[in-house]
Amino acid sequence: MKSEPISIIIVESQPITRAALGNVCSAEGINVLANLAESQRALQVASALDPDMILFSVNTPNLDDLKRITVLRTELPNTRILALVTGEFKGQENAALDHGAHRVLTKTAHRTEILNTIRAMAH
Repeated sequence: MKSEPISIIIVESQPITRAALGNVCSAEGINVLANLAESQRALQVASALDPDMILFSVNTPNLDDLKRITVLRTELPNTRILALVTGEFKGQENAALDHGAHRVLTKTAHRTEILNTIRAMAH
């Protein structure tokens, strides 16, 4: 079991959701290294900061975001990726997994489920 805080980068384009995710994670002792609005910056920032995990929000439907998950998984094999999807489109969860996400939750998941998933993935 890890003794130091989990480090995470949040990638979410919606300002209110991005702030809420950052606040919830920080309040639970998760070290939020960066809170990004643009997914295209994720690889550069993650490479520099070496987080344990990336909480990556997939815009609906956005093939560029899915491709970025593939690149992140390839370039940062030790970093876990939790994708958040809207769940509004059939196959969205499977597409995120197929592109390299380790786990997928819907954006409507309760914060407890998100936090428990983050903790489970980090250990």
